[in-house]
Amino acid sequence: MHTVTIEIPEGLDKKGLLLSFAEQLYHKDLISVEQAADLAGIEVEEFVKTDLPKSDGDHWLSDAKSHQTMEELFQAQIRERGYTGADKKKVDALRDKLDIREPLELLLSQLTK
Repeated sequence: MHTVTIEIPEGLDKKGLLLSFAEQLYHKDLISVEQAADLAGIEVEEFVKTDLPKSDGDHWLSDAKSHQTMEELFQAQIRERGYTGADKKKVDALRDKLDIREPLELLLSQLTK
């Protein structure tokens, strides 16, 4: 992690400047919402309410989701999107059809070349 020291001229609001900087980094997908809130020195909920459009903020702060763990949120997304996983029979049939004879280790090593 890098450390940056910024001297803020008199008359500029430090909190507003940090919030603006955090928003820019967040919108460029350089930091997470949690990191942006930490950088701005505010709670995640406050950052979401301040920074995200109302529809996005409501999505992040809905009561049903606010007390869930990350795993519970992940599983909820899987259910909402109807993901069922790969069909093992189809994958096995494709593997057999392709008639791959090389060892897995060799195939994986070719990915890094």
